Amino acid sequence: MALTVKKAADAITLLASAAQTATSTGETAVRLPGMVNGFAFTLNVTADESTAADLLDVFIQTKLDTTNWTDVVHFTQHAGNADTKRYIEKITASPAFAGFEVGTALGAGAVRDLLGDDWRVRFTVVDDSSIASFTFSVTACPM
Repeated sequence: MALTVKKAADAITLLASAAQTATSTGETAVRLPGMVNGFAFTLNVTADESTAADLLDVFIQTKLDTTNWTDVVHFTQHAGNADTKRYIEKITASPAFAGFEVGTALGAGAVRDLLGDDWRVRFTVVDDSSIASFTFSVTACPM
């Protein structure tokens, strides 16, 4: 039996690479493939022209119903002086899951193993220096 090899083409762009500033917001909805075991999400920060006090905060959200967005990934927060970095978080459909109150904040570096139908990236830039600019992209790879 031949093994199926994962290809770079399997990755789906949720947020294309662009410079984002404190005045930017990102909430673009994307439909990801269904009937998968999970997703590996990658936050690729390729430039940060900021100071240590500036902060990039990136979330992956999904809809479990037709109305409400739920945070399922909260990447490690990226400080403005951290240079280029790539962060990866994985969610799967199979692990045991502890319930939570809708609207409860998801801590940095945390995930909720929930798979919805629609997906989006939400981010904020905390601009403590009045010069904060982060260039980054977010992709999802079905597993």
